[in-house]
Amino acid sequence: MNRIGILALAAAAAAFPAVAQQRVDEKRPAAKDGVVEVHNVAGSVTVTGWDQDQVAVAGTLGKGAERLEFTGSGSRTVVRVVLPHSAHHVDGSDIEIMVPAGSGLEVNTVSADIKVGKVRGEVNLESVSGEVTVAGEPKEFSARTVSGDIEITAATAPGRAKSVSGAITLSGVTGSVEATSVSGTISVKGDAVSRIDLETTSGDIRFDAGLAKDGRLQAKTVSGSVELTLPAATVADFDVTTFSGDVTDDFGPAAKRTSEYGPGKELTFSTGAGGRIVAKSFSGNVHLRKK
Repeated sequence: MNRIGILALAAAAAAFPAVAQQRVDEKRPAAKDGVVEVHNVAGSVTVTGWDQDQVAVAGTLGKGAERLEFTGSGSRTVVRVVLPHSAHHVDGSDIEIMVPAGSGLEVNTVSADIKVGKVRGEVNLESVSGEVTVAGEPKEFSARTVSGDIEITAATAPGRAKSVSGAITLSGVTGSVEATSVSGTISVKGDAVSRIDLETTSGDIRFDAGLAKDGRLQAKTVSGSVELTLPAATVADFDVTTFSGDVTDDFGPAAKRTSEYGPGKELTFSTGAGGRIVAKSFSGNVHLRKK
């Protein structure tokens, strides 16, 4: 190989790391209550609210990514990791985004994990297999995945969490919340919820929290089990039914069969006027626990 060829190969080798990974560090002005839209196929997206009227993006674009699209300067800002049309082997991109705390947020990924904190606007997050984590006090939240886990912490606002096979964990939520899953487990931990609707097909439901005054709790599953752990002083009307599962209860009388010949059981009683608790399972067991 001649001298020119050797020099060309050396130059290409030196340039390879820059092609393999692209560092990004950009800022744009943004409205205090605008919307920030984020798209990233694989890797991770971390969004944090701050007290500045701008959106800042930093991180690393994975090997094969074409560029970072960062547009907008007013009511809507778009952050998008752009991939080549014929991309087959593209590494994940990890981006960290600072947004005005009052912003609304829309994030869409395929396998990238999503983590959000200190954002007070409406939060809408969607991923196929990435994990979704929300902490803080958004105005409202919506989190959806296919197989990724969802974890919502300390949200006082109303919201929805939906997954097919991923686990859903709600910690410290107090607003009106809906959580649905096909085969993933739904777990709730906290102090006092005002209204919560939990539903699965084959996943288990675990509730370990209190009920606010006049609160409502509904837990339904087809073949999963339901376990409700409540304070001993809970005041509510209880309505529990199963078709073929068993019922155990620490609060009231023993469950009765729904018919003389069928395997189903039902349990209806009240500990005083106030809230309402409904638990239903087709073939799973239902347990009412005191704490």
